[in-house]
Amino acid sequence: MKLKLDLHPIFNDAERIETALAEIIEKALTMRADEVEVIPGKGSGALKKGVLRYLDKPQVRQKYHRIEKDSDNWGRLFIHFKHDRSQNSKADQRQVIARGTATCMCCSANFSCELPDIPEPFRRDLLCPACDTPLQIRGTCDRAGKWHLDVYLNY
Repeated sequence: MKLKLDLHPIFNDAERIETALAEIIEKALTMRADEVEVIPGKGSGALKKGVLRYLDKPQVRQKYHRIEKDSDNWGRLFIHFKHDRSQNSKADQRQVIARGTATCMCCSANFSCELPDIPEPFRRDLLCPACDTPLQIRGTCDRAGKWHLDVYLNY
């Protein structure tokens, strides 16, 4: 996915330019975009230098992989991103908001399980804390927002 930011409409407002750059970088990170095309324009080059200075700040630099200057059109920059592919699925991006209780199929011990913030079905493999039996927890959320956990032996 590629995002685009044209700075022509705000070329004379440094604060709005920095805000627009910060917003497009955050959007690229959220949407897991591979590239952002920034168009400072050809002009005198002062705007492009200002964009490069902003992108070179340490707190900004850590958010992207590299910058490429367009060899065909020196009024464009490309910001490239490398996203951690191990966090590619929604399931990996879920945050824990609550804990549920499940019962082991082997020893009937009760234990707690983390519940995600997204009310979508999930599946989690774990070991029973009491008897080390491999279990699989499957969770579903009903329309009222109540979680239902099913426990299965996972041999």
